[in-house]
Amino acid sequence: MKLGMRSVVVAALAGGLLLATSHFQSVHADDRHEKGCTNKTVKGTYGFYRTGTTPTGPLVATGLIFHDGVGSGSVTQSISRNGVLTFDSETSFTYEVAPDCTAKAFLDTGVEFARDVIVDGGRDIYIQRYERQHDLRGCEKNRQRRRP
Repeated sequence: MKLGMRSVVVAALAGGLLLATSHFQSVHADDRHEKGCTNKTVKGTYGFYRTGTTPTGPLVATGLIFHDGVGSGSVTQSISRNGVLTFDSETSFTYEVAPDCTAKAFLDTGVEFARDVIVDGGRDIYIQRYERQHDLRGCEKNRQRRRP
């Protein structure tokens, strides 16, 4: 039986793919995520940025957010709203973390103003703020927790 050049190439590619994929290790879920998240998962101080649009124009902010691990927090930030700068603005808030590692944040008035997703066992938090017609997104990084 005579093999054509096309058959040889296909066989070589298939064999190469089989050999290459046999060296990959199995991927397993991180035990921290299998157990879920709680308010304690985000305990600590995070550096953050957020950016987006507001009714008055673009907004950019950077600062520090502290989560106490039981549902209360505070933020100190510097903000540029349509080019107008505000430095060291301070606010307090409460938060709730769900077992699926999503979180909600509330103003002192009880109004929900944010939805977040906690990743890497609490090392990072992806944030979305939506108070008063704002459309803002950003990221928080925990300052104390180191990557393994």
